[in-house]
Amino acid sequence: MTRWWESRGAVAAAALGATMPLWFVDLPPLIDLLGHMGRYHIQLNIADSPVLAANWAFRWQWLGNLGGDLLMEPLGRIFGVERGSIIFGALILIVMITGMARLTRAVHGTLPATAWAAFPFAMAYPWQYGLVNYWLGVALAFHAAGWVWPMAPTWRRTTLLGGLSLLLWTAHIYGWAVFAVLIGAQALARMTRQTWYRLPLQLWTLGAPLVPMLALGYGGRGSQETYGWFMWARKLWTLLFSMRDQWYLLDVATLAATGIFLCGAFGSRYLRFDRGLGIAAGILLLAVVIIPFQLLGSAFADGRLWAVVFAVAILAIRPTDDAPPLLSSMIATTAAVIFAVRIAATTVGFQIYDADYARHLKALDHVARGRKIAVFLEFPCEVPWRRPRLDRMDSLAIVRRDAFTNSQWDVPGAQLLTPLGAFGTRYNADPSQLVRRPDCPADLRPELARKIAAFPRDRFDYVWTIGFRPETLPRYAGMTPLFADDRTILYRIDK
Repeated sequence: MTRWWESRGAVAAAALGATMPLWFVDLPPLIDLLGHMGRYHIQLNIADSPVLAANWAFRWQWLGNLGGDLLMEPLGRIFGVERGSIIFGALILIVMITGMARLTRAVHGTLPATAWAAFPFAMAYPWQYGLVNYWLGVALAFHAAGWVWPMAPTWRRTTLLGGLSLLLWTAHIYGWAVFAVLIGAQALARMTRQTWYRLPLQLWTLGAPLVPMLALGYGGRGSQETYGWFMWARKLWTLLFSMRDQWYLLDVATLAATGIFLCGAFGSRYLRFDRGLGIAAGILLLAVVIIPFQLLGSAFADGRLWAVVFAVAILAIRPTDDAPPLLSSMIATTAAVIFAVRIAATTVGFQIYDADYARHLKALDHVARGRKIAVFLEFPCEVPWRRPRLDRMDSLAIVRRDAFTNSQWDVPGAQLLTPLGAFGTRYNADPSQLVRRPDCPADLRPELARKIAAFPRDRFDYVWTIGFRPETLPRYAGMTPLFADDRTILYRIDK
């Protein structure tokens, strides 16, 4: 008899329920996804827009970071960029939860009650932050690993590993990396003294993405900076961020409950760990320790793995055959309740974010189509746990006004877009929009004044300050305020 937590219907309901926070919003409040939406709009419209073509260059090439760009071709053209991005964000959750279920069934032969404790991690901070290509790649890695896990080590499986590695790398390089760890850990778990020499022959095709990476000179561009090795305080802080969303107590309590569950599983006679997934979780934990904060131009490279470590460690657990039936029921029910509470909290929080965006984006009513906006965003070292999520909101000026803003990423070899609107100046791309200082002063208004005095006014038409309270800012010479609310001011540059 199938118990409720084992049924595919229950998994489908969990996957669909996870998307509920995106049902009631006009914009997805996933920080970096808002920035990506600007690129998606350029990607879909640059061929027919001389204004966009004058300010941006977009060229398709094979990269290890194309998941969203490829999916937005159909989604953006059918639903538009804004609605298509909401659907994309929801699809990631569905793929992640069904991927967890698929991998767990492949490993354990069924979906144990313990797997439900991993489902809340589908909505972990990497998704909340909008690391959409990364999170999609990890989700697809779970599916791919679940597909090949039961296969015998034959030449067909070896060939399949190569093909899947290339596909996952195309979605995001971390998708390939997580897949390689999962499959490699499985092979290590099955290895004996008599069969160890076969591992290279069985796994060598996992390295297939190294061929395009070498051909494209991956990591050889000056802008693909790598730094921040062994920053222990930051690594521990990002551990606490694993479930960061709306409310500190709920998020930290969820993470603490997960830690207690994992520790309890180690000492329980009724719960056991699959050796392969256990080794994979250990390797991923070691990767968090070794990987620097920024890797090949991507920040948060180490901390984004914490949620994957937790998820894989939980998926490794299953009740023993002699475990009391009530234990499984209690674990599944408790996990489902926690998941439902987190979905409800995120749903409420997302609607508040959406109302904030609607208010701030009224500034765009005063922006002429195709103009250039110099964006200056308050970026303090200390932000509230429930952060405002205004970091990439200015990209909606690209989507709605074909505007140029100075906040798009310019990472050669890691993305398809090149900003041109203020080319040759320090205000052409990210992070020129960030108003910050390494000494972390409480008041960033002097730094804002410095940037406003230094940026090339002849290259822009407007200035948009975000995050600063208007009543605290002076009147800047040569700039006329057109719109203001509680956190933003739009100025026209007088020429």
